[in-house]
Amino acid sequence: MLERWVERLPGKQKKDAVANMRHRPPGSPRNEVQFNGAFFELFLHEFLVGTTGEVVVEPIIDGLTPDFQVTEELADGSQITYVVEATDIDLELGTDLERAWNELTVLDTIDEISSPDFRLHIRMDGKLESVPRKAHLKAKFENLLKEARYEEDLLISQGQGGLNLEHLPSASVSRGSWTLTGRVMPVSPDHRGDTKGIVGIVSRGPGWLDDIGKTKGRLSDKAKRYKNVRNLIIALRCDVSNNRLDEVLFGSEQFAFVVQNDPPGMTFLAEPRYSQKLNGFWFNSCGPINRHVIGVVAFYEVHPGTLDRSRAVFYSNPYLDKPMPEWTKLITHAEYSDGKVRIVDGVAPHKFLRDYEVIGNPFG
Repeated sequence: MLERWVERLPGKQKKDAVANMRHRPPGSPRNEVQFNGAFFELFLHEFLVGTTGEVVVEPIIDGLTPDFQVTEELADGSQITYVVEATDIDLELGTDLERAWNELTVLDTIDEISSPDFRLHIRMDGKLESVPRKAHLKAKFENLLKEARYEEDLLISQGQGGLNLEHLPSASVSRGSWTLTGRVMPVSPDHRGDTKGIVGIVSRGPGWLDDIGKTKGRLSDKAKRYKNVRNLIIALRCDVSNNRLDEVLFGSEQFAFVVQNDPPGMTFLAEPRYSQKLNGFWFNSCGPINRHVIGVVAFYEVHPGTLDRSRAVFYSNPYLDKPMPEWTKLITHAEYSDGKVRIVDGVAPHKFLRDYEVIGNPFG
């Protein structure tokens, strides 16, 4: 299937797609993110061609090369020309992929240390931008293990209330804002002598998943880059966690409560009043913005193995009164009126593909 899709691309784009989808050197952190991005653009090409539009790949517009330009004949006989620019919003990986890979590399390095009596409880805080020297990492924790006393530490760890880590020996490594602390955990007497892998438990400090801010930032970057392009549609490949695009586009949700303090509880004097802040992608406190963007379309579960489960939702700019491509009315789309967003179910995106295969589960 991939080979057939690639064959329908122009020559240069064909080579680029193949290069980006090929496997990188073993263990490269760019493998997954590059494959996902390249496959999404390949999928978009098949999708747009399947909508019966005339598709130009990477047109040159004002010195820029957006992903696609499409000319489509509408039902009334008129034509519409629009530009589609793709981007990837993966809240779990995304721009954090390199940093996550750095941390995995550190853990693999520590795990090479042999220790028959102890495992390590690892706690990481902050962001690791580059990997510390391997020799320095190993020496830090080899010295910790050398000085640890199994019998004494075993008694401490088995104190009141179960596993007690607070008073066990530890060592830390820092790099910029990132800190890794390793604390010895004596293995049970039955498992002494096992030198396979020293990393026992890995935990992180608290964090915040800013799905709205991250998505809005990516959309704003694309809108700013192509500010002189008319009829721009931004296509997002989203992970399943990103299900709040209505807040990204139309403003964050807020609820106003009127309460009376009445210890030991509170009394609600009225029903909470729902509204949306003036901080969306389509508008802010000054009024409508990003008027050159006629719509945003979000695609979910776009992967070779899940095409039959792929979903798409199209959000048109509510402050524009312009003709829209026919497919935007056929797939699931959002309607905005009286300050509320209503989702209207439609055709799944894989129905527009001329040919696709469902790979299925290789493990049965």
